[in-house]
Amino acid sequence: MSTRRLRPVLAATALVAALGLTACGNGLESSGSASTGLSGSPSETSSADPSASPSTSSTGSTPSSSATSTGGSSPTTSSGSGASTTSTSSTGRVGRCPIGSLDVGVRSPSGGAAAGSTYLLISFRNTGSRSCVLDGFPGVSFVGKGDGTQLGAAAERTGTARTVTLAPGRSTTSLLQVANAGNYPQRSCAPTTADGFRVYPPGSTEAAFVEQSVQACQGSTGGSPQLVVSSVGTSG
Repeated sequence: MSTRRLRPVLAATALVAALGLTACGNGLESSGSASTGLSGSPSETSSADPSASPSTSSTGSTPSSSATSTGGSSPTTSSGSGASTTSTSSTGRVGRCPIGSLDVGVRSPSGGAAAGSTYLLISFRNTGSRSCVLDGFPGVSFVGKGDGTQLGAAAERTGTARTVTLAPGRSTTSLLQVANAGNYPQRSCAPTTADGFRVYPPGSTEAAFVEQSVQACQGSTGGSPQLVVSSVGTSG
């Protein structure tokens, strides 16, 4: 699986999380990986991603997933290998991680499924030579049709925003809940197979494409989001 950087897209945020959907079968693959600058990924379109900017709002409960237990437990709060997590947004002289210095990927945690949903970890690895900071929530949406067209609404956010400092070569993750497309009425959902995810690192107006075959609602989900994302520094 691979990613490519996309042109800047500015957008607004959505702040409602609705968890606990109950049905099965969205066709998610088990893992994905990312590296910038590779060809063959959908190109950017004019569709704005409403989750491009980080938010510090907290809504609902945090999705359940764990790398060492079944999906019924709450995720732990970890900044990933070699990263440090702080409770404030003060970064001193350490700058925000630019997308050109991030390897963005998607993988499935152990036990990353529950009734009606699947859980994925969006990973961010610092490939640069200096430490950098990620602060808050990534923006995530389905894309498809072979050209980067956004499918359905961008991910809504849950939990508390965290600030993570990444040393060179270190990574952090953000937990993504994906509700099964089969949870929604077929006529309004209009399910289709997405090409993957568009992922905006926190605070970035540039996105990476992460290839992942998954069933996505390109229509309405009736107010119950298909995608719910936690802050960086949250793992399964």
